Amino acid sequence: MRLMQALRRSSGLRYGFQLAAALLLGLALGSVLILWVGENPLEVYANLIEQAYFTPLGLMIAVQRATPLILAAAAAGLAFQGGAINMGLDGQFAVGLSVAGLAGVLMPEWMPALVRIPLIFLLCGLGGGAAALIPALFKRFSGVSEVITGMIANLLIPPLLSSIIFAFPALRAAQGAASRGLPVESTLAHFADLPLGGIGEGTKANVGILAAVMVVLILGYWMRRSKTGYEIRMTRFSFSLSEFAGIRANRMFFLTMILSGAIAGMAGATEVLGTWHKLSMGTLSSVGNRGIVLALVGGNSFFGGMLASLLYGGLEAGAMNAGWFTSVPRPLIDILVQMLFLFAAVPSMRRFFTGSGSGDAENLGGRFLTGRR
Repeated sequence: MRLMQALRRSSGLRYGFQLAAALLLGLALGSVLILWVGENPLEVYANLIEQAYFTPLGLMIAVQRATPLILAAAAAGLAFQGGAINMGLDGQFAVGLSVAGLAGVLMPEWMPALVRIPLIFLLCGLGGGAAALIPALFKRFSGVSEVITGMIANLLIPPLLSSIIFAFPALRAAQGAASRGLPVESTLAHFADLPLGGIGEGTKANVGILAAVMVVLILGYWMRRSKTGYEIRMTRFSFSLSEFAGIRANRMFFLTMILSGAIAGMAGATEVLGTWHKLSMGTLSSVGNRGIVLALVGGNSFFGGMLASLLYGGLEAGAMNAGWFTSVPRPLIDILVQMLFLFAAVPSMRRFFTGSGSGDAENLGGRFLTGRR
C-alpha cells in the first residue's frame, strides 16, 4: 500500500514538472509572437491575467465561459477513465441544446420551476446519452472506433435535428418560440438579476455554474466510492482481463459512453437555460472539443478538468478585455491562449497515446493507437 502511494506521489510530481515545462515552452513561444508585433511580453501577460482574474467583470465572464466547459471536461474525463474516447461530445452537446429549448417551451405552465428545471436537465442527459449510444453500438458490433463514428456524428447530428424539428409542426413552432425566448420558469437566473450587490452586471454568468460543480462532485464521488465506478476504471486496462476478473467489460463500456454523453447533454442545457435563455444553435462553439483538451490538461481527473475549465474561461475573459489595453491584435491574443492550453495538454496526451507514465487509473486514457481492449 505504501509502495503504491509512493509511486502515485512520484508520478504526480513527474506530471507536475512536465506540465510546468510545457507551460514555460508555450509562454516562450508566445513571447516570440508578442515581440514580433513590438510589445513587451511581460506587460501583455500581466494585463491578460489582470483582466481575467483580478477584475469583477473578468471573473464573471470566466464563470460564464467555464460553466459548459466544466461539464464537457467531466464528460471527456469520464470516457477517458473508462478507456473510451468520446469524440462525439459536440453532437451530444447539440442534442442537449435542442432538448433544453424544446422542453423549456413545451413544459406545462402549471409545473413549478423547482420541478421543471431538473426535469429538463434529465431530458437533456437522456438525449445526450442516446446520441453517445450510436458510436458505442458501432464499436461493439462492427469494431469501428468510437473516435471515427463520434466525429461523423458531430457532422450529422445538427442537420438531423433540424430536419426532425422541421418535419413536425408542433416542434417547429416550439423551436421558434424557444429561439425568441424561454419562459422565466424554464431559465436559470443570472447573477446580475439576483440581490447580490451588483455581482455579475454586464455578463451572463448564472447559477448554472452551481449545477455544473454539483454534477462534477457527485460524479467524482461515485467513480471513487462505488463498485460500478471501480469497474469502469478497471475496464480501461484490458477488456479481456476485466472479463476474466468478473467485470462485464462491454456493459461498462456502454455505461461509460452513455454517462459521458449525458453529461455533455447537460452542458448544452446550461447554455440554453442559463446563459442565453433561448435556443440558438449558433452557440455550438466546439465546446466538446475544448472539453477534451481541458480534461487532458486536468490530468483526466474531474477536479483537474474543472480547475482547467475555470482557468480557460478566465483567460478567454482576459483575451476579450486585454485587446483594449495593448496594441496586440485580438486574434493573436486568442492564439496565445489556445497555444498555452495546447502545450499544457501535451503531458497527458503523451500518457494517453503511449501508455507511459504511471499505471494510475486517473492518468491513462485508453489504447487508441493499438486498438487493444
